[in-house]
Amino acid sequence: MISYQKDQVFQQVDENTERCVVTHSEEIMAVRVRFTEVAEETALHSHPEEQVTYIVKGKFQFFEENQEYLVGPGDFLRFESDVRHGCIPLEAGSELIDTFTPIRKDFL
Repeated sequence: MISYQKDQVFQQVDENTERCVVTHSEEIMAVRVRFTEVAEETALHSHPEEQVTYIVKGKFQFFEENQEYLVGPGDFLRFESDVRHGCIPLEAGSELIDTFTPIRKDFL
């Protein structure tokens, strides 16, 4: 299975965020997420799926329960099931890739 960039369609999540489910099977899902502007706050969330995040471009402030991380291109983060987390894009045009297992059915 291949997903060419030219064929990837993004959906608006909110006024600052858009995402594209790049590929998925029954067990794993990869999602591109782009942020238009810098943000000042975020709401932490959790989900039963395990998540790995790869920073493609830009800088982010990530939150995991009571910890904070400043990350940039090439950095990875991993969040276990049901751990509260979230991020703030610190640069306009920032992008990341989230991988979930099992898949986020709510994204389909």
